[in-house]
Amino acid sequence: MPRQHAAGGWPVDRMIHLCLLVTMAPTIDVTGYIMQGPAFHNVLLSGLLLPENRRLPPVPMSSIREIARRTGYSIATVSRVFNRPDAVSAKTRELIESAAHSLGYHPHPAARALATRRTRIVGAAIPGIEHSIFARFISALERGLKQHGYALVLATTGNDVQEELERCSDLVRMGAEGIVVSGLDHHAGLLAMCDQRKIPLLCTSIFAPDPVHPPTIGYDNYALAANAAGFLKDLGHERIVVVHGPRHNNDRTRLRIRGIRSVLPDVLLMETEMSVRGGCEALGNLDRGGTTCTAVLCLSDVLAQGVYFEALRRGYRIPDALSIMGFDDLDWSRWLSPPLTTMHLPVDEMGHEAAAALVGHLDNGVPLVSRKLEGHVVERASTAKVGGTPVDAARPA
Repeated sequence: MPRQHAAGGWPVDRMIHLCLLVTMAPTIDVTGYIMQGPAFHNVLLSGLLLPENRRLPPVPMSSIREIARRTGYSIATVSRVFNRPDAVSAKTRELIESAAHSLGYHPHPAARALATRRTRIVGAAIPGIEHSIFARFISALERGLKQHGYALVLATTGNDVQEELERCSDLVRMGAEGIVVSGLDHHAGLLAMCDQRKIPLLCTSIFAPDPVHPPTIGYDNYALAANAAGFLKDLGHERIVVVHGPRHNNDRTRLRIRGIRSVLPDVLLMETEMSVRGGCEALGNLDRGGTTCTAVLCLSDVLAQGVYFEALRRGYRIPDALSIMGFDDLDWSRWLSPPLTTMHLPVDEMGHEAAAALVGHLDNGVPLVSRKLEGHVVERASTAKVGGTPVDAARPA
């Protein structure tokens, strides 16, 4: 008898290698991966068993039949609550979940995978988790998936397409039914793998309506960056420096630079590492090079924070002599002194929309289509109209 396979070509009888018992721990790092959502009890990933001293004690389980008897619902209805919660009314789901909780019952994902031929796992590969913009997106994505009974497995790539291909291949071997990535710069092998195995690939943090690309849910980086440049130009700034992270393997950064140049063709660009230190070094290099400017547009709030620190260390007045603008609207940007003017990106909405799109596709066959989300300038106290004093004139004696 031929073997049956789950999504991604993983043999169903190997699902025991993904034995996940819900313990409600929010995040567990397992063999180099971060497991999000209703987290995990005895975890076996790709045949790798956690050491005995790292496993939690078994959770006592009651029979679904006992839950059905206690609630008066059929076994099929009880099963749907745990396998397809969106197919059951909220009232019925609440009653059955309450009975399960009182009985100490937790659905066994490995057994469920064998019965349904599905893992209900979504994989996400992102550049890193160092900055809160990725954490906010992943948190929103996980919450949206959890509402429909999906778990999220997260891998980081360091913005390297070869590393991304390897990590996504691992996610597929773990049984991921869908993959979420950032941008459209990817290894050709990743696109081929997803196409061959018929695994939906959803690209975020970017919007591209071209049907040649995989579906995208995100924002128009070109247009938003052009709006940011126009905002500073309308304040009378002409000597503007743009501080940005590496362009290699980052189409979002390249699109933002193109958008800015559509408004400010002769703008000075400074590439640095994507970190607070990178922002500090960028302004320091400007100072040492004798470059004069009245505004710095940073293509990340993280870089803007570094520019802040260096400007204050050197005695520059913000925004009297130097206006600073960021790009992200991270949660701490409003608490800088002065509060940071920035471009708000709809990161939380993007996470929710990505989850809804994948669930609709995986559960109901709804086609994945690209969707553009809107951003906007958040004007705070770090920018002002030009007062005729460039940054070099504000340097302390």
